[in-house]
Amino acid sequence: MSENTYKPRNYRIVRHVTKNRILDVQDALEIGKLRIELVEFAEGEGATLSVEHFAEPDALAVVCYDVLQGRPFEKYVEYKGTAQGEAVVSRILVVERVQARNPVKITVSRGPGKVVGQGAIQPLGKPEASLSILLSEFDARRIAMTVLRHLVAYEAATYHARVAAGTRRPIVGAQSSTADEPANEQEAPASTHEEGPEPEPGGPGRDAPREPKPAPPVPTPAPAHTTR
Repeated sequence: MSENTYKPRNYRIVRHVTKNRILDVQDALEIGKLRIELVEFAEGEGATLSVEHFAEPDALAVVCYDVLQGRPFEKYVEYKGTAQGEAVVSRILVVERVQARNPVKITVSRGPGKVVGQGAIQPLGKPEASLSILLSEFDARRIAMTVLRHLVAYEAATYHARVAAGTRRPIVGAQSSTADEPANEQEAPASTHEEGPEPEPGGPGRDAPREPKPAPPVPTPAPAHTTR
């Protein structure tokens, strides 16, 4: 692969392309989101419009599971947005079933918004940009399966790091040096055996010659008994 080859900012989990739409689902799990991007393009002109939405992974996983299992659902709507100073942008994701040959419809909209409550963002008026894409049953299940597999793989790969970050439990295989954690090792008890002085050369120690032990006596055989 050439160094000049384009690489997206986020890992692309799955992509679906039609004659004038592109649907990208990307990994933004480092901030706890899945990035959904819809792009409109025209042949010979390239992209003409692009909208994005940062979805909640757990909620989108339920939608994907329902699609994969063929469970009926009417509509899933998720409101998000960003606020930078006085500029507030509202983003809306809609996943729904419609009466069409391709019955699963995904819509992403962007427009002005307002901050309410504890920081939630509500749409303010009509969206300024909106794109939709229709999916067949097979394509919807294919996308749902790929997203679910990616989420399971991510959770398995980052399990120990997430547990360690959210608790006082150390990462498996790592040595913790935290002072307030109980020590896992105990000092070996001091030996109570006292060694005596080394023996003098020629004395009864290990260097002194040892006298050979006498050989055991050889038993004398008993006289044979003769029967007359």
